[in-house]
Amino acid sequence: MSFCVRRILIACAVAAAIPSVALAQVRLTVGAGAGIAGSTDGSLSEGRTAPVVTGQLTAMKAVIGVGAQVDAWRDGASSIALATGHLEFRLPSTPLFLTLGAGFGRGDPDGKGTISGTAGHLGAACDIGRAVAPRVLTLFGNAFLVYAPTRSLQMVDGGLAITWR
Repeated sequence: MSFCVRRILIACAVAAAIPSVALAQVRLTVGAGAGIAGSTDGSLSEGRTAPVVTGQLTAMKAVIGVGAQVDAWRDGASSIALATGHLEFRLPSTPLFLTLGAGFGRGDPDGKGTISGTAGHLGAACDIGRAVAPRVLTLFGNAFLVYAPTRSLQMVDGGLAITWR
């Protein structure tokens, strides 16, 4: 077998071994907004509002993607940090995305002590701009619940982000 044929066969084998998600479109989103957070000791309507920053990296293949997201909320001495892995679903023929994730969260939303535990994440986003543009504005909204044995943490946020794709 010639050297050239071996190289072609090896290249084909490597290409077949790479998961299709690795060849997917990558979306990087960075944004800011506002959020309200509290513990399950009370209603979320009794929670505190504060600025939020978010970052998300997702590898999209057709209408489904896999990725990770971080969110941070800070109100004076109180702060929350969340990191989740997620599945993201693009609604066909629309600029809308739905997110379902799980991960870890830690924070003190109400000054009653730090809460740490498993986090659940629901989110939605809408790209504003041309479908083929490399950068678009994205409206986002998220809901998080961090479960801990003594009390849990809840946070809802929303805002505007820039997405590179």
